[in-house]
Amino acid sequence: MAQQDGDCGGGEDWLQIRDMRPHEICQAVDIWKEQGLEQGMNNVSIFYQVDPEGFFVAVDTRTGEVVATCACMRQRPSLYFVGMYAVRKKLQGRGIGVRLWKTMTQRFGDCNAGLNAVPKHLSTYRDRAGFGFVEPWNTLVYNTVTVTPEKLPAQTDDLRVVPIDEELLPQVIAYDALVHCFDREATVTLTVTDTDGFSKAVLRRQDDGEDLVCGFGKISSNILGGAMVGPLYAKDPEAAGALLRCLVESNPLSRVSLTMMVVDCNPDACSLAEDLGLKHYMKVPRCYRKESVPARLEQVYAQHDLNFCTF
Repeated sequence: MAQQDGDCGGGEDWLQIRDMRPHEICQAVDIWKEQGLEQGMNNVSIFYQVDPEGFFVAVDTRTGEVVATCACMRQRPSLYFVGMYAVRKKLQGRGIGVRLWKTMTQRFGDCNAGLNAVPKHLSTYRDRAGFGFVEPWNTLVYNTVTVTPEKLPAQTDDLRVVPIDEELLPQVIAYDALVHCFDREATVTLTVTDTDGFSKAVLRRQDDGEDLVCGFGKISSNILGGAMVGPLYAKDPEAAGALLRCLVESNPLSRVSLTMMVVDCNPDACSLAEDLGLKHYMKVPRCYRKESVPARLEQVYAQHDLNFCTF
């Protein structure tokens, strides 16, 4: 997600703009946490491993402290996604964000790029930063401290939720590509094998007795506390509901709080979130530089991440 520093230029001779280094991931997470915004516990690390050249930082050379971050993740040839744009609160308004943003934009060049805009800064990205194509839908950020998984569909003999093992992983990767309309093998592999949280696939038995993947999802720790569901993709509400119920029941942190990012153009996804007891507290607009990006949004029940990927 992209914030706005509100700064207006100026120079700081102690400031260095460069690629982020692996040991600075924890500082990047701290900056995002300082903004009070949601993020899966290991998502920054996962996406950094996929595309380390997509992470930029501003560093105080006097102390080595990372004071601002911005990501520009390559999704596929000619498509990038911008997010995690934030400056430490103590240094906002001093031109640091603008300098970092200008460096970051060199990566996408003339290609299409998307971002999720913090609502109060939508006009800045749309009218001044070149992200003039705004989708008609929004992402709803849902949260609750009281989940009701018993209101969701349960597994059946023909619809089973199972762990994702090496044998099942190729089907999961193929299903993810069906949803996104491009391959995300590295991202999916790192996500479902991550040590934080739980990943599951949902299988539907066919007439010939074969079980096929019809969805998958993950529940992880939230950097703000509690749990976070994402991604969650499924072919229909029944599969999505059974998968969501299993994920929530498997993670005790969901009893502390639970967050999901849901596209409001998928009414079935909104209904499942609300059946689970969640309420949305923010509408996040989606902007692109050039045009919309194709995806099977009717199968997106919770987005993977608002900072690093399209859905």
